[in-house]
Amino acid sequence: MKTKLPAAVSLALPLAASAALAAEEYATTTFTPAGWNALFVEVFRSIDLVGFVLLTLLVVLIGMCIDLFNNLRIGKLIPENLLTDVQEEMANGEYEKALELCEKSNCLIGQVFASALSKTDYSFDRMEDAMHAEVSIQGLVWRQWVGQFRTMALLGFLLGFIGSLVEMMRFIADLVGRPNVMLSLASTFEARQLAYGVLLALAIGSVMAVVALGVHAVARSKLDKILLEAERLGEELLDPFRPLPMQQEELG
Repeated sequence: MKTKLPAAVSLALPLAASAALAAEEYATTTFTPAGWNALFVEVFRSIDLVGFVLLTLLVVLIGMCIDLFNNLRIGKLIPENLLTDVQEEMANGEYEKALELCEKSNCLIGQVFASALSKTDYSFDRMEDAMHAEVSIQGLVWRQWVGQFRTMALLGFLLGFIGSLVEMMRFIADLVGRPNVMLSLASTFEARQLAYGVLLALAIGSVMAVVALGVHAVARSKLDKILLEAERLGEELLDPFRPLPMQQEELG
């Protein structure tokens, strides 16, 4: 005597068999990774307004770095030809011509020399004080320029963080009604685009911070060396005006 299977059981058996066949087929299937090229293409395609703004700021930062290092060169701030011409005029006793050369030159050492030579009608101490004061003023101006990169580092980090928050909010809003996060990322480019936006904002902000801090450290070190060299050359320039020991005792 045959027994009838319940309807639920008779329906479940084919489904179970189909699931077993699908699982076996999935286990034997070989998946080929998309590769880095496909990933980079998707990342590039996912650049939105936030990413574009951050990339623009990164390009501006790189331009500022190039401009800084182009001007912060010892060959440009302390040119050899000016030193040679000033020394030659000083050796001939042509202090007015030496002052004129320094005033016409558009460089740091020229301004330092000019500040000292413009006080030749006064005492040696007045010339020396003017020289040191000019070095301090030039150092302050350049340190303000270099200090902007430390501000840019903080700004880049904050903008990257804010950009990632904006992209994260868009990503969460887009996931409403979706059954699974990983399934959404695997199946739709729109979801991956928002995820890429979050990572891209953090990456660009981090790059900006690292570049700006590195430039600030290197430029600050170069500037300190240039200022020390300018002060040393200023002292050498004042050597012909330095009072002799006997004169210093008489003045005392």
